[in-house]
Amino acid sequence: MKVLIADDDVYTREGLVEAIEWKRLGIQEILQAEDGSQALQLAAAHRPDIVITDVRMPKLDGIEFAERLSSVCPGSKLLFISGYMEVAYMKSAIRLAAVDYVEKPIKLQELEKAIGRTIRYVRERREREILLNQKEDIDRRKLAIALRTGGHNQEEIREMCKDAGFPTDANYISIILSGCEGKITEPSIALQNDWGVYGDTALTEQLDQQRQFLLIALGNRNERGRVLHLAELLCMRRLDVRIGVGSVVSNLLEVPRSFQESVLALEAGFYRPESIIVTFDPNLFGQYAVTGEVYLEFHHCLKHKPQELAAWMESYCGRLLTGPYMLKEGVITLFASFAQAMLNDKNGMLLRTGGRVYQIGEIERHLNQCRTMQEVKEYILGMCLAYQEEVKETSVYSSVIRAVMTYISAHCNHPDLDVREIADHVHLSTAHLGVLFKQETGTTIKQYVNDYRLELAKRLVAGEHFKMADISKMCGYASPGYFAKVFKSSTGLTPVEYRKQRSG
Repeated sequence: MKVLIADDDVYTREGLVEAIEWKRLGIQEILQAEDGSQALQLAAAHRPDIVITDVRMPKLDGIEFAERLSSVCPGSKLLFISGYMEVAYMKSAIRLAAVDYVEKPIKLQELEKAIGRTIRYVRERREREILLNQKEDIDRRKLAIALRTGGHNQEEIREMCKDAGFPTDANYISIILSGCEGKITEPSIALQNDWGVYGDTALTEQLDQQRQFLLIALGNRNERGRVLHLAELLCMRRLDVRIGVGSVVSNLLEVPRSFQESVLALEAGFYRPESIIVTFDPNLFGQYAVTGEVYLEFHHCLKHKPQELAAWMESYCGRLLTGPYMLKEGVITLFASFAQAMLNDKNGMLLRTGGRVYQIGEIERHLNQCRTMQEVKEYILGMCLAYQEEVKETSVYSSVIRAVMTYISAHCNHPDLDVREIADHVHLSTAHLGVLFKQETGTTIKQYVNDYRLELAKRLVAGEHFKMADISKMCGYASPGYFAKVFKSSTGLTPVEYRKQRSG
């Protein structure tokens, strides 16, 4: 806490500073003023919690100083000191809500008690303010949720608005703010800094780590343009924010509709990343349902025209980007099913193209991390090209050899995978299969397995997604130590050195 001592007698001021154990009372800073004018300046600059002032001072007497202090620093509490006990001054002190009054000559014990009472008063007032602010915050958050979700009647909403201090006779506009990366700024900071006069009454709710709901009360519908201007200024200052804006509604019971519109407007940014602010348009999203024809087209291309798969996917993504748009959740589900079909056809893994490894376990996670439709398109096209490359590379072999290669890719994580097991799978003897495989590929099955494991390990190590021990298991090596030995023998580098070199 801070204390300001205002007295024209320097000996009185210095005596109080020296005689009282301020730190024991919880006072960390003591300011001094020799007249009312100086005291007013210091109070405005330093915002003391307690002001101990003489009633009689030059320039501004204690009462006049106290009257001006209430407008300059309303949070400060007064403790008067004076030998003048006139009734008029007493009445003035009471009117100015002075906490206490100490007579001169000052008795230190009485003054310390008075200061103690003042400190308790200040602390209790702060605690009450904190509790009231916490209650108001809770009431406003409850109201934001109630208005966003609906389900309450007009009377219930009006009562909640009364508790939260939110206007019931205004127009309302819903806004969703989303951080492009990481968490959006806390609501109170965003309101104070970015929304001007609307920040005092607006409701906020943190929807998740990235999105924040903002409900602004407008005096009339024409203020929508002013709000959009403030949103533009916000995005110019903070480039990591995107905004979706719903339509203006004139009734609190219509807020859920405005909220859903703001969510849809923000979703449009998935397709239009260049648009930082998107206002709701009923034509943005249609009643989009994926028809069975789309799946039939995809699977027909996958099975019968695999070399045209990437071209088909490019065309289909183009259709989605022209609108009306599909919600991101539906896009992720759809493209995850496409990816699943390609991987299922390749026993859960695509190894080719640009050193990337595609696996069933990572597909949906990666798609959910895509921030735009363009990122989804690039990812799925990469898979299509990898699929086409594998089909092309294996198409020169007979059906038996293709079946062997497929079986190896699906079971290479088994350390005990051997030629007998593979031969049993294709219903041939080990000797016969060995001859066929050598004739068509130019290498033995055992060497092919070793090469496949090593190539897979190199891709996984370079990708930086997995621990070395996990890569060892995924590639079917008996132990991490043996894996490291084989890897260095082939590449001249340990797995860790290889990863550093590729990432550097």
